[in-house]
Amino acid sequence: MSLRTGRAMFLPIGLLCLGSTCRASAQAALGRFLAPSNESLAPKTFAHKECSANPGCAGLGGDCCPAGTGMALACCWDAQTHPAALPDSRALAMVPSCDHLNVGFPNCGDAVKCEGEYSESGSTRTLKATSDHCAYVTFKTGLSLDQVLQLDADTFITPGTCSRQDNLAFWFFQTIGTGIAEEEPSSHWDALSEVDLFETYIGPGGVNSINTNFAATGLHMQWKNFTIVGGMRQHITMWQDVENLAGCPVTQSTARIGTTTVEYERPLPVVSIYVTHCAPGAPCCTGDDCKTLQSDPNTAQACITVKEAPLLFALSNWGAGHRVTPGCEIGAADVTVVQIGDEHVSTSMLSVSATTTVSVPNTSSGVVQIGDE
Repeated sequence: MSLRTGRAMFLPIGLLCLGSTCRASAQAALGRFLAPSNESLAPKTFAHKECSANPGCAGLGGDCCPAGTGMALACCWDAQTHPAALPDSRALAMVPSCDHLNVGFPNCGDAVKCEGEYSESGSTRTLKATSDHCAYVTFKTGLSLDQVLQLDADTFITPGTCSRQDNLAFWFFQTIGTGIAEEEPSSHWDALSEVDLFETYIGPGGVNSINTNFAATGLHMQWKNFTIVGGMRQHITMWQDVENLAGCPVTQSTARIGTTTVEYERPLPVVSIYVTHCAPGAPCCTGDDCKTLQSDPNTAQACITVKEAPLLFALSNWGAGHRVTPGCEIGAADVTVVQIGDEHVSTSMLSVSATTTVSVPNTSSGVVQIGDE
């Protein structure tokens, strides 16, 4: 958008001047903010009224399609300015699970709730708190982080359902299902291996903010013009900087678990990760366009340790001081990945199944291989 006021704008055309000629000139000058007159485009019902949910209006706040006046802005008809879905991407199954050991209990204790807090509709996974207890749902994968070239997802916080200090997130880390992190740090969570694709309240924006964070490393970014209470509907694109232009270390020798530093048995590989967000419906970038965004001031970046374990995704609501706003609703949809192949050029995807296992890494190459045994 050429005008980024953070609020939908309306000008009373009839008050600018009198006469059809003057009105026509005003309409031409303000055409960006007026619904098109082409009868083939109107009337139209839009899936979402929020400006942020429509690609052409993504820079505005509030409602656009239609706005509060009942009229839709011209930006509602704008074509998407970011690429279509990647042809080599594959959808993740995102089968809901309740990983109490690795997610629920460590963050909120025994009172945390999972069953009954989430729902599925097509490719959409929604977490909606039914009480004031912490709520979460997890999604297992068979993917190793160093295999992921690009990850995409549509995400949302339903407007008006959550509170200013709620800690909400769509995030992932890397872990196996059993064991103790301090005793087996190579295959469990630590703060240098977590990516918070979006997280609220915690982060550079503070109260009522939405951010992209990393637990203990990297360059965190606040999402400008978005709030927890106002909600959002945005696409998130994460990609691996395979050229390592950020200058990340090749390996990491220690894990950071709380206030404790634990040595790995052998150094683990590190990858350079970037994350950005844009209007929903398609990737924010592909290929060289992503490289261009690496220098964008709104793009988050971090050097993330690759564990000897698969990615585990989570939607979580830890509330404010572990007191959740009942009815607070967040979600993710159309989660896809493009995988780096064995030759580092292939984008064919790994088939994730119940039999997928993680093998012992090849320490000479530093690559964790995933395969069906």
